[in-house]
Amino acid sequence: MAKIPMGNFGNAMPQAQRIQMPQDHSGQMIANSLQNVGQVAAQADQQQREREVQAKQLELYNNQLAEKEGQLKVDDFLSSKFSEQVTLLRNDVANGEKTSQKATEDLKRWSDEQYKELSSSLPMHAQQQYKAQIDSSVGRQGAGFLPLQLKANEQRELNIVDRAFSEATRRPTNEREPYFLSYLKTANIPVAEKEALLLKLRVESNKIDVDGRILSAVDSSNIDELRTLSTELNKGAYKYLNGGQVQDYQASIASKIHTLQQRQQIVENKRVSESNKVFSEFQQSVLTGRDLDSSYIENVRAAVQGTPNQEDFEFYMGQSKNFQQFSKLSTTEQLKMLNSQKAIMKNSTTANAVREQKIMAVYQSIYNQKLQIAKDNPNQLLAEAGIQLPELNPIEIKMNPQGFAKNVIEIGEYQVSQRDMDANASIKPISPEDLPEAKKAFDSLDVNGKLDFIGNLISQSKGVKDGSKIWGAALGQLGGGDMNYVMAGVAKANGYASTEGRDLATSIISGTQLLKNKQLIMPKEDDLRVAFNDYVGQTLTGTNANNAYQVFKAVYADTMNARGFSHAAKDASPDKAILKTALGMSTGGIYTQPNSYKNYLGAKVSDWKVTKPYGMTDDVFEGRLNKGYATISKQTGIDVADLERLRLKQGKPSATGEIQYDLLNERGQPLVVDGAVWRIKMNGVKK
Repeated sequence: MAKIPMGNFGNAMPQAQRIQMPQDHSGQMIANSLQNVGQVAAQADQQQREREVQAKQLELYNNQLAEKEGQLKVDDFLSSKFSEQVTLLRNDVANGEKTSQKATEDLKRWSDEQYKELSSSLPMHAQQQYKAQIDSSVGRQGAGFLPLQLKANEQRELNIVDRAFSEATRRPTNEREPYFLSYLKTANIPVAEKEALLLKLRVESNKIDVDGRILSAVDSSNIDELRTLSTELNKGAYKYLNGGQVQDYQASIASKIHTLQQRQQIVENKRVSESNKVFSEFQQSVLTGRDLDSSYIENVRAAVQGTPNQEDFEFYMGQSKNFQQFSKLSTTEQLKMLNSQKAIMKNSTTANAVREQKIMAVYQSIYNQKLQIAKDNPNQLLAEAGIQLPELNPIEIKMNPQGFAKNVIEIGEYQVSQRDMDANASIKPISPEDLPEAKKAFDSLDVNGKLDFIGNLISQSKGVKDGSKIWGAALGQLGGGDMNYVMAGVAKANGYASTEGRDLATSIISGTQLLKNKQLIMPKEDDLRVAFNDYVGQTLTGTNANNAYQVFKAVYADTMNARGFSHAAKDASPDKAILKTALGMSTGGIYTQPNSYKNYLGAKVSDWKVTKPYGMTDDVFEGRLNKGYATISKQTGIDVADLERLRLKQGKPSATGEIQYDLLNERGQPLVVDGAVWRIKMNGVKK
């Protein structure tokens, strides 16, 4: 049989065989021809059969190709869509969303639906084979769902136990374990794991209890509770905590105790500080003699409770009535009582010297405080005595100077009356709280404004006891220590003026203003000082000399300005003419006694000088002196010549306002004859 080679599409071509023909025997040719015909027919039949075989082989080959193509489609389906669906279902089972049976059924149903769509593209002869493959895959994958379900059930069980654990930790201590066991006992998990979970709950329960106690103690600042907890931990009260955990808690507790102690110390320090303030106010209230409200006393008592101020509070409360009575006395009466009590204490024995000294210290403090107030703010003493003083509005100094001056003098009258009862009380009509604005308003006035205001003060004080002291004190306050304004007031009240008729008060105010503005070039300061000291000699010393010098400078500046004179430089010498006018105008005149005086050791002293009544010439002054010498000589029998050798010194005016001159010997002692002090008096003049 011929061999059929396979080529493209399975076509087969027959191979020809070589036939040997007989060379002779022609007789046989017919037979042979017939034989050949038969052979040809046989060959044709053979060829037909071969073609049929080839056709079947081709069909088989085509089926094989189609089957392979279909297999590829099935394989692609199984590796892609089918695999993805299996993954989704495995996840559902693993997550507990589906059972293994449900997942298998879903996979079977889905596979059938997918195969139905896929089968239309598969060869018919192999569809059962493909279906069997897919069903087999479904079966295999379905078998894999069961372990996943078992694992999911186990995880679900653990989740339930975990949730029960969390819920148990939120319950009270005695309910935690019973609640958790109600879930743990029925859980399908290994016994060892159950035991581990139960131990974990017990440890966590101990931690919750300890943490809760720490938190509660810290919130309430209860150090004792923390110390108790620390002791219980050491004794094993929380037995499920291991050694490391106990040590950690002990360290935490120690830290929190330290923090609380610091916090409590800060709070206590603040409380003590606040109690100091409260007690200080209470103490001042007692010392000022105010009646204390019972509710106020209780508030103070609560504030100082347990502080170092408590003992002092009780002490002051026990002595408060005595202290209040003492505080209402005048400072002179207080001092008298203090001195008397000190004398008694010094000359007597006591069972409690410390307490007596403490009481005396309080009395001394009350006295010192009142004395200071009397000197610095006499208006406060008047207010504490219930005196309603007129209000001082600094704006009125400029807008209503007469009204302001009236109120100042009225306040001064009260202060003079107070001073009559308490010699230590000062005259300061303007209270410290009003003074800054009042000074500012006074400074803003021009020269005429200041003179007008001073004039109002003097006018309002006429007929008022110690009126000059009142307005003098007020001007001293407004001048801020600059006594030029006071001296201007004196000049205005007495009508002092130069021989040329220039008003001294105006000159002082104008000159003071010029010096403040610092636009005027003054001569050398040292030269001015020397000239002034040479002129006044020993007549003025200390503060009086300095105040008079400041007035002299102001008058010099005003005189220089009035005459249109200007120094070329700051170190220039004073102008002699202006100097003479300023010295005479500011002092009223100085007289030099002609005799050469010696001290009690016999040493010669510089020329003796004495102040004259304001504006009086030397000739007139000498005439008044001679008249005085003659009167004293006549009444005492002392020669006039001896009287003239005594030094003159202007003393205080007499009760009737006369200027008086003491006659001093070399020791500075006044002339005394038959127990009486003799003086030269000049009436009708003023200084």
